[in-house]
Amino acid sequence: MQLADRIVDAIERESVVPGDRLPPMRELARALGCALVTVSQAYELLAARGRAIARPGKGTFVAPPPDRGEPFARRWEPDVGRFARAARLEGVMERLTHATEPGAISLASGHPAPETFPLHDFARAFHRTLLDDSPELMQYRSSTGDPELCARLASFLRRRGCAAEPADIIVCSGAQQAADIVATVLLDERSVVASESPTYWGSLGVFDARGVAYVEVRGDADGVRADDVERVFAEYRPRLFYVNPVAANPTGAVLPGRRAKQIVALARRHDVVVLEDQTGWQLTYDAPAPPPLAAHDTDGRVILMESISKSIFPALRIGYLYAKGGIAEALEAAKIRADVFTSTLTQRALWRFMDSPAYQRHLRSTRALYRKRRDAFVESLSPVAMWTEVRSPGAGVNVWLPLPPRISTQAAFDTCAREGVLVMPSEPFYPTRSGPPALRLSFGDLTIEDANEGIARLSRAFSKLSPIT
Repeated sequence: MQLADRIVDAIERESVVPGDRLPPMRELARALGCALVTVSQAYELLAARGRAIARPGKGTFVAPPPDRGEPFARRWEPDVGRFARAARLEGVMERLTHATEPGAISLASGHPAPETFPLHDFARAFHRTLLDDSPELMQYRSSTGDPELCARLASFLRRRGCAAEPADIIVCSGAQQAADIVATVLLDERSVVASESPTYWGSLGVFDARGVAYVEVRGDADGVRADDVERVFAEYRPRLFYVNPVAANPTGAVLPGRRAKQIVALARRHDVVVLEDQTGWQLTYDAPAPPPLAAHDTDGRVILMESISKSIFPALRIGYLYAKGGIAEALEAAKIRADVFTSTLTQRALWRFMDSPAYQRHLRSTRALYRKRRDAFVESLSPVAMWTEVRSPGAGVNVWLPLPPRISTQAAFDTCAREGVLVMPSEPFYPTRSGPPALRLSFGDLTIEDANEGIARLSRAFSKLSPIT
């Protein structure tokens, strides 16, 4: 914020004028003797204030001066720079689209395996809903969700240590809407968001659209480190801390229970609201999932969200929020403003499915399939990536592969695409969109044979990247 303010002063003094290119981030960081992330966040803050425009591939430029004239009867135009910040995957998706060739194998999608989708069992639940439910149940319904589904979701949370009641649940149209509702209630431009890094790009995209400033929290093989959480909370006083404790996307890390308890205590001490994304907690392989952070919360500062779609099938588009106290009331009001209520028909069918033996059977078979694919994938990848230790994910369907420092993700992406294998670059997963070069490789929707062929193509691509060889 201090750096951004200094640049604004320079603009006001006309030391730099609209259209001038600001110094490259790395060059300015070296000149100031500060971290690259500091400059990156300052530039993002300038863009949020409308004082700078980021042009991908060209740099950051001084924006035209704000209109201080007559406030009425003037033309409104969208802030293109602000909307561009929300397009976190724009360049990556364009590259993936252009790189797609017949016969290409994608390790980039992160999609679940279609063969795990319990379509027949869910069809029976859907059929029973249409036959057994009264027409009145298909009328406009509660904004927070179907009562029986809320009760079922609350019961699952109680088994994991939360003091959850059905009234604490807000059913949403997917976790993306859930994150947007939280952002609507808690964030505005210049809000400081602390986030583990790397983390799920979809939630970061929601925060981007609010014009927030990020502070990254460091982690290790077990997720975010409590000592760095304490440093960030004490130094930056963030409004919100976003964390993905189980099946962390993209790393597959599982946060130990003792760290979760420490983080909640730190949030209480420093008055920080925590948003924990529990999506994928059912897909742990080596041990049961630890209790969520919300299980340690005593004053209603932890909000839990989860996408049900990821563990059953994506077309469901069902997620939920769990929150208590005054913040729950604000979230419910924001949900009403968003879309009144989520499809009752889908909710009723989902409740019947989750209330049947078929649901637990589905989870057991899905875990078994992904565990087998994970083990085979890591075993095949390890000899190919000799420069690093390939970490086997504790949950989820992704492997995070660091690259040698002198290899850019752009070079790795292009070389892999030429060999017929698509990979996901690391940049969208960093809150500031910059960090150590890495790739997210996904095995969920690939047979072992296809995954092995993808890794063979990956090996040929790596052999052509000279610093690796």
